[in-house]
Amino acid sequence: MSSKKEIPGLRLWNAVRTRQLEEEIRDLERQLAAKQFELLELGGQQEEPIANHVLLGPSGPAYLSELFCHHNELVIFHVMADCEFCDVWLTSMHSLAKRLQGRVALAAVSPEPLDHLSRRAASNQWSLPYYSSAACDFSEAMGFEHDHGEAAGLLVCQLVEEDIYVAAKAPLGPASFCSMWILGDLLRGD
Repeated sequence: MSSKKEIPGLRLWNAVRTRQLEEEIRDLERQLAAKQFELLELGGQQEEPIANHVLLGPSGPAYLSELFCHHNELVIFHVMADCEFCDVWLTSMHSLAKRLQGRVALAAVSPEPLDHLSRRAASNQWSLPYYSSAACDFSEAMGFEHDHGEAAGLLVCQLVEEDIYVAAKAPLGPASFCSMWILGDLLRGD
């Protein structure tokens, strides 16, 4: 027998309030998605080409232009160094990557040293080619590394003749509305 007395109507009030909060969250997520789309539209293609950075891959140094592999578009999955959430995100992109293969070039890039990135790619069984930007300022120049830390995201680049342009960029990461981050917070034992 419980020593707690149940307050009449509390269970009903909690259920109603939970539904209200869930609806408010859905409305805010829709507003945020609209703002993110608007931001992407405003960003559009850059007028100036970006540098042809030299990234480090398992086969040695590679110019960014080489990652296009005979395509005119390159989708870069930028992941943060030693980020378990990024590993889950990139692993979950495997199905999408399979659908895009043959239509565009794909690569994962991280600012962490290549030896760490190689161990990480092997342990997560990444199917995408991966490169380290530790020896250049690619991550910083693309806005994925800054004074406040690192960020994950997608970057779509276009190769026009010999110039590389950013066509779209979508940052991802620890936002309170993202269920992956909420799950991580719930499971965190520290």
